Amino acid sequence: MNRKFRYMALLMVTALMMCGCQGGGDEPGGNPTPQPGVKAIAFSGGLSEDQNVNHARTRAGEVGLETYTKRFKVWGFKNGEGSSVNIVMNGYTVNWINNSANTTASNSSGWEYVNQQGLGEMEQSIKYWDTTASAYRFFGVAGASETNNPTGNYLPNEANPTYEVTYDADAFNESKTPYYSHLWYGNSADYGKPVQLEFIKPLSKVRFKFIFEDPNAAQDTELTGKNFRPSDGGTIKMKGKVTVTYPLTGTTKTESFAATTEAEGITGFTQDYYEAGSISKNGSGTVVSPYLNADESTSALSKIYTVIPTPSGQSDYTLTVSVNGDPKTTTVPAKYMTWLPGYLYTYIFKIHVDGGVQFSKVQSAFTPWVTYDKPHTVYNW
Repeated sequence: MNRKFRYMALLMVTALMMCGCQGGGDEPGGNPTPQPGVKAIAFSGGLSEDQNVNHARTRAGEVGLETYTKRFKVWGFKNGEGSSVNIVMNGYTVNWINNSANTTASNSSGWEYVNQQGLGEMEQSIKYWDTTASAYRFFGVAGASETNNPTGNYLPNEANPTYEVTYDADAFNESKTPYYSHLWYGNSADYGKPVQLEFIKPLSKVRFKFIFEDPNAAQDTELTGKNFRPSDGGTIKMKGKVTVTYPLTGTTKTESFAATTEAEGITGFTQDYYEAGSISKNGSGTVVSPYLNADESTSALSKIYTVIPTPSGQSDYTLTVSVNGDPKTTTVPAKYMTWLPGYLYTYIFKIHVDGGVQFSKVQSAFTPWVTYDKPHTVYNW
């Protein structure tokens, strides 16, 4: 079985909720006076640096969440006796206000939620930890608020109550698609510690590339008619609705994800990814792809497609390509065609000395939602 790999170079926008502890419960409304030694919840945002499964670090001089959006919404729930569910924050709006850090008890870095406009014009007051609660859960949505307001739906199932957030996803225009956060879960050991929300786009990225059994053959090989597409003739979906479901009780500490797609899409991926900069022609220093047609744009050197995720899987995919005019075909099994939100998938095809083409491997990466303008280390998954 092929080894899987992971770039942990993650698109991930983070929000830290700095919380203090209090023996009592949540304030029901108003703007209560904090007791001595009690910290109000406050928010800050940053973009995490490359990381893999076993180690994570944040770069010095964080890029703030405000770089991407000036507002996000947060939902918070706590569990009481018998796993009862109590609302802490019902879609609280958190706004970025320039030069406002440390001007109020609830604002440590420029993000403010007290007295900001919330869902249904609700009054947003300071919140504190309830140390008698058995667990807390927080999650949020950020971005695209002007064109794509998410729909929230509390499902009070007696056995497994959940909260769903649904909104449109558009792979043709990423700016219309909000970020959503992973579920943050904490119990008494976590009360008073920062709560980190990790935001990602509910979209996937896909690219395909060629490698050569004999690297020297690349200089004399012309690849044309490239097309990586569903074997069943279906379309690759580019628009739809996504629903993220957050558990509110029990031991499950992660959200689940579902997508429904519209007919709009593309028939196949026709431009491959080439890592520009690794080859120069005739010592001239000019960076070229040895297998691009002369009339192809250099934009094909780094082609990455954005698509709607396929958490329930897809059919096989087929690659067709002509190697020096000789048509070749290879198939990628369906088990490799599940795309999860936030991931980049790289499908690698090997050109053999005899001109044959073979699917070699797929690399999956959880990666920052930024331009892929530099190489990333591939970590062993």
